[in-house]
Order: sequence, then C-alpha cells, then structure tokens
Amino acid sequence: MRPDRWAPVAMVLLAACGPARVLTRPEGNGGWSPERRQEELTARATAAGVDFGTLPRPSATEHRAGLLDLPTALALAAHENRRIGEAEKDLDVAEARFRDARGRLLPATTGSGRYTRFTDELTTNVVLPPSLLKTLGGKAPTVVVRSQDAAIFNGTVTVPLDVTGEILHVLRAAQAGYRGEQARLWATTLEQQLVVIRSYFDLLEAGRLRDVTEQTLASDRQQLATAQSRFDNGRLTKNDLLVVQVAVRNAEQRFLQDNLAIDQARWALNQAVGLAVNAPTEVVDVGTRPDIPAIDEALRQAYATNPALAALLEEQQRVEATATALERSRFPRVAAGGAVDYTTSGIVQPQQVGSGFVGFTWDLGTDTRREAQIAEARAVVERNRIEIERTLRELEALVRSTQQEAEERLAALDAAEVAVGQADENLRIRRQQFDAGRATSDDVLRAVALLASERATLASALYQAHTRRAELQRLMGLPLDALTVER
Repeated sequence: MRPDRWAPVAMVLLAACGPARVLTRPEGNGGWSPERRQEELTARATAAGVDFGTLPRPSATEHRAGLLDLPTALALAAHENRRIGEAEKDLDVAEARFRDARGRLLPATTGSGRYTRFTDELTTNVVLPPSLLKTLGGKAPTVVVRSQDAAIFNGTVTVPLDVTGEILHVLRAAQAGYRGEQARLWATTLEQQLVVIRSYFDLLEAGRLRDVTEQTLASDRQQLATAQSRFDNGRLTKNDLLVVQVAVRNAEQRFLQDNLAIDQARWALNQAVGLAVNAPTEVVDVGTRPDIPAIDEALRQAYATNPALAALLEEQQRVEATATALERSRFPRVAAGGAVDYTTSGIVQPQQVGSGFVGFTWDLGTDTRREAQIAEARAVVERNRIEIERTLRELEALVRSTQQEAEERLAALDAAEVAVGQADENLRIRRQQFDAGRATSDDVLRAVALLASERATLASALYQAHTRRAELQRLMGLPLDALTVER
C-alpha cells in the first residue's frame, strides 16, 4: 500500500483515541468514568452521614447521637458543621492571597539553562599579512567561532524598589481582605451556632406542643364520649355532636403536624451539629429564663463587635488600598538586581560574567484601561460606604426589635403561667354547665381551645425567649456558647 493511502486510516485511528476526544469535544469526558463519579459521591455521602440508599459507614460523630444537651451541641457544631468548615477554608484562601501580595516585595530569582549540540562547529580563517603568515609556517590559523556543543546557564535576582508605595498598598489590601475573612468566619460561626440553638429549642417546643395536643385530644375525646352518650339518650342535638366530632378530627390532624415538626427540628439540629441527618437525637430540656440585656448596652456592643459590620469596615480599607495602589501604578515601577551568566564554551573569556542593573518600566496608560479600573475602584469605595450606612441602620432596627421580642416572650410566659390555671378552671365550670344542660358543646370546645392556647403559649414562650436571646447575642457579635455558661 502506498504511503498516501495510510493517511485516512491514521486520521481515523487518531480520532478514536482518548486525547483526540479531549481536544475535539467541547464537553470532554471529565476524566472520570460513571463508576468513578458514583464512588466519589458515595464517599462524600458517607462522610456527610446521609442516607444514600446503601449502608454507609457510620460517621465519626454518629455514635454520639442520642440525648444531647445544648453545650455539647454547640461543641459538635464547632468541629462538624460544614458551613463553618467552608468559611475556614475561605480564610486559608485569604491567607494565600496575602502571601502572594507579600511576594511582590521580595526578591524574585530566576534561572535558565540550555544545552545545544550542533552537527558541526563553525570556524573561520584569519587573513594575515604574508610576512606574519610566513612565520606561522605558511598556513593561516583556524579560529573556532562556535563550538559543536555548549551549555549556557543564567541566574537573575530582581528586587522591586517600591518607591511609589504601589506594592505596599496591594499588601495592605490583602491584609484587610484577610481580616475581613476572619470577620466573615466569625459571622458564619455565630450564624451556625444560632441555627443549632434555634433548632434545639424548636425541637423542645415541638415536643411540648405535641404534649399540649395530646392533652387537648384527650379532652376532646372525653367530650365526644359525653356528647355521644347524651345524643343517644336524646338530650343532645345532632349538630352539637357533629361539632365535637370535627374538633376531635382536627386535634388528630394537629397531632400529625406536631410529629412532622418534631422530625423537621431534629433533622435541622442533626445537620447543624454534624450528626447523621436521620439520627434519633433527643435533647435535654431547659427550664431557666434567659437574661435580657438593656437596649443601650445591646446597641453599644453590636456597634463594637458585630462581625458583619466589622467585615464591611475591613472591606472598606481593602477597596481604598486597592484604589490607591491603582493610582500609584501611574508612576514608573523601579527594580534592581544582579545576574550571573556562565557558558561551558571556552571560545570567549571569561566564561562566567556577573552583572548588576537598575531599571524601570512605565505604563503610560495610553489605552485608558487603568483609568477605567481606577474609576471602578472609586465607585466600589463609595458603594461600600453606603452599604456600611445601610447595615448600621438595619443593625439598630434588628437589635431593638429582637430585644423587645425577647422581653415580650418572657412577659407572655408570665401571663400564661397564670392564664393556664384560669383556663383550666373555666373548662371545669363549662363541663359542669354542660352536664346540667346549661351549656352547649360549642361552649365546652371553646373552653378547651382556650386552655390549649394558653398551654401552647406556656410551652413555647420560654423556648422562644431563649431563641430571641440567642439572636440578640449574634447581633451583638458575642459567642453564643457563653449563654449556656450563664444559664
């Protein structure tokens, strides 16, 4: 077969190989097979402690699922919460950016080398006067211009001379960015601690509300039995009986809703603390009242240590330093350094030569790109200032609202403690009146509903007060685990 006939076959074989598919297909193949992707996803699901349709290996914290108190839950979240882990990695990224910016102030060292072998060496003849040529035996000397093989090595050290301060402002911007990531990490930590506390008290509240529903359902069923007996004896109308039957069915439906709320709160808590999502976690009850700080103290603390506000202040410094660095780039950039060149060829002497240099580069900005970047940076500075002002206003409103909500929940708790006894006495009287024929089923059911409402307030007000106190603590920028120490 002639060589030109091999060309189509070679092209087909090349198109069928893996590298060709990587180069020709825009979507590529990812480098992973479907089995490899499934293995990776299964491994991540096992580490996450989720039900992946298999029997995953228990996670490191799964054996601790069970009875859980609030300090332990917060301690677990500090190490196992995925969002906190992501924020910690963002801080590592900011640290790497700082090291990159710092490196612009340090000497840059480069080295290069090359070995070359030619097929022949290059020579030349020297034209000499006849008298001098006679002294050399009548034969002109041959001068080697280039050796057949030679190696050349070069080493250069360049030190930037930041006479304009451009690099220094880049470094300051990177440091401000790192501090901003520290503030954002703290904000994420407080946010996830709040998620733990909120889901913890949601789980307690859901359990207490289910107990209230059970009590209400028992009362409704007792009333249904009494109403059915009186209806059978002709002492009650069908409408009164139907009203009680509807109330029983509604209470049964609320019981199912309460069970769902318990499961949802448990799943949220497990997810926040890093336990298996469906772990059968139970929590320790909390009976103490939270201490609510005064509004002036809360505002003063929030302005001083709120992490979102602190992150915006660090961002302000970062963008201002970035804008200054861009403005300083209008001036020449000066650098100094030294170099060493060495060759193995002995044609020229010396074979090793050192040098020192001072120079500059100057971007005159004729393409106007730098001025556009400066204008953008200045606009970002002004935008961040407006965002700080907006955050301050929102922070004040949130602190005031949350502090008053916490006090309102404690007031509701005090009122419910008295109202439960009164509502219970009201129900007892209504049942006596119903038995005597002086009250209807509606009267009894309204008394039952009133008692259930007060019991629900009593069951939930304390936990909601704790949650509002934790929200206020987060706005103040203080660690939420300190609340468990106080309690």
